[in-house]
Amino acid sequence: MEVERPRLPAALLDGWRETETSVERPFDARVVSVHAHTVVYDDAALTERLRETAGVDGRWRFFVAARLALRPRTSPSRPLTRVVADRAHAGFADRLASRGLTDVRERGTERRTVAGTEARVARYEAVYDPGPVSVRTTARVAVRPADDAYLLAGGAYPTAVRDGRDVETRGAVDAALAPEDFDEELAELVAAVE
Repeated sequence: MEVERPRLPAALLDGWRETETSVERPFDARVVSVHAHTVVYDDAALTERLRETAGVDGRWRFFVAARLALRPRTSPSRPLTRVVADRAHAGFADRLASRGLTDVRERGTERRTVAGTEARVARYEAVYDPGPVSVRTTARVAVRPADDAYLLAGGAYPTAVRDGRDVETRGAVDAALAPEDFDEELAELVAAVE
């Protein structure tokens, strides 16, 4: 089944690199099936900076956008939104694990206005350990109705050095982290997905 690709303004993707794209049926939600066109971006600028300054390679920060189309076509409703969001949030947690994050824990969900529409937002905490250093990571994902579909948008970013083999590496990684900026940029990307 063809599902329209989620759209983002190109200006917001400066420094990001598209690393995955897929069209699949991730789940069925009772009387409808959900088909997703998903695009994943990695922060290429941060990856390169940490490779050069700390000598550590990894997939530090990512952003995912997906359009979730329903078959048969069904207008979003509050109960359907709850089911789709719950399943999509669980799939996002699986994506975190598949990207090498461990100790993934949901830290709550809430309703929040995103781009003028009520969204269900889940927050996660995890650990990312690409080798000589490990970092605490925060992740968020929002699911909101859009026409006869849903938009999923979220991502993960490192917040603090947790452990490392040597002081130099820990210091270089810590100097590259800007969790407040990462969080603001994630919120801007989430709101911009169409």
